[in-house]
Amino acid sequence: MDVKVNYAAVAVAAVVMFFIGFLWYSVLFQAQWMAYTGVAMDQQMSGAEMGMTFGGSLVAYLIVFYVQTHVHHAFQVNDVKGAVQAAFWNWLGFILTAMFVTNAYQMKSFGLTLVDSSYWLVSMIAGGIILQKMKKQ
Repeated sequence: MDVKVNYAAVAVAAVVMFFIGFLWYSVLFQAQWMAYTGVAMDQQMSGAEMGMTFGGSLVAYLIVFYVQTHVHHAFQVNDVKGAVQAAFWNWLGFILTAMFVTNAYQMKSFGLTLVDSSYWLVSMIAGGIILQKMKKQ
């Protein structure tokens, strides 16, 4: 499969997802997420933990959008509508289902699944649109 990966687009999509996460968990849904997870405002990560968490997240997002580029290629996504549909179906089939099962077995609130999975949905749609708009011809 000859996939033309625009690495700049992958990087932009990953950084956008990182910043959506900052807004999602620091501004929009901070109180709900903290209540669902039991994390308190006074809890802080060490520098090493923060570096590992943020750095690891960014690497994971790069992988998500690298793979999403391959999905776009395989399904011949050629417009924004197709990018949104691909993001939605990937989210529904892989993200939402995995989060639901994991949270259910860990006896976490369904609210946590809603907060976390909706972050992924919004981010994957935004990233998919970026990939499409910056697509190599």
